[in-house]
Amino acid sequence: MSFIERGKGPWPVNNQLHTVQRWIALRLGGGYEDREIQSVVRVLLDAVSSLDRGQRIVNDWKPNESALDTLARWCDRFKNGEPLQYILGESHFLGLTLTIDARALIPRPETEELVRALLDHQSGKEPRHVLDIGTGSGCMALGWKSQRPQDHVTGADVSSKALELARENAVRLGCGDVYWLECDVRDQDPFTGHSVPNGGWNVIMSNPPYIPVSEKETMENRVVSHEPADALFVADNDPLCFYSAIALGCMSGQWLHAAGWLGFECHRDHADGVASLLSAQSGWRTIQIVTDLQGAPRMVVAQKD
Repeated sequence: MSFIERGKGPWPVNNQLHTVQRWIALRLGGGYEDREIQSVVRVLLDAVSSLDRGQRIVNDWKPNESALDTLARWCDRFKNGEPLQYILGESHFLGLTLTIDARALIPRPETEELVRALLDHQSGKEPRHVLDIGTGSGCMALGWKSQRPQDHVTGADVSSKALELARENAVRLGCGDVYWLECDVRDQDPFTGHSVPNGGWNVIMSNPPYIPVSEKETMENRVVSHEPADALFVADNDPLCFYSAIALGCMSGQWLHAAGWLGFECHRDHADGVASLLSAQSGWRTIQIVTDLQGAPRMVVAQKD
């Protein structure tokens, strides 16, 4: 039998909402008026109450002892550097609520933008065969399936733990017809059994590891200490290794169908390099660098001849 560790004091002097809000902010380690802290306070209260801010006010909601205990534990985990999504066990992507934990990266808005950019190039109801390389939690594969349920979608990853999480998300979201594949895109020997199947994909999308190891010291500890390193970092001397492997597979390996679309999420400093890598190959009809909502070059999309 397993037991959940109880939260520890100090406790709020009462359970009035404004008192509890101030108590949470202080436990999180920030000033009560700090905008970022207030955002975290709101998210924690939304989660523990299953109500939004307006509903809490209208219903005069007050946390009971169990809710205060949960909030105490969540606050302490956040103060100790754990990502909020891992604490709550969920993340949102293209309107879906996904289970998320340390088996996979936390989905980012830029990744959602990549899926939207590729969806913009799909028209008609004819089923497409779609491959998500480095699927992690399954966010891109499941997000795509939610937008185009007629498509045949596969999520691939080298991590069996990540694929386990992706399958759990698929079952919970009722997407049992999404296929999951354990493979390493850098292994393109068809006889090993670990390579991507050749041919037939109309869309290939990927958010591969792309952060040089040398940047680790400049990153938030909340990311470096908790999210899976093998999904984040690449060697300084070959930061485009996954892009090269996927581009090679799309052409020499014939992973991508004629007129098919390839989409990458990229490091903002390396989008030009990814585009140049594709430009050096023959067989691409169009190559485009796409900026994110902040105007940074974060995606590359290309169509095969």
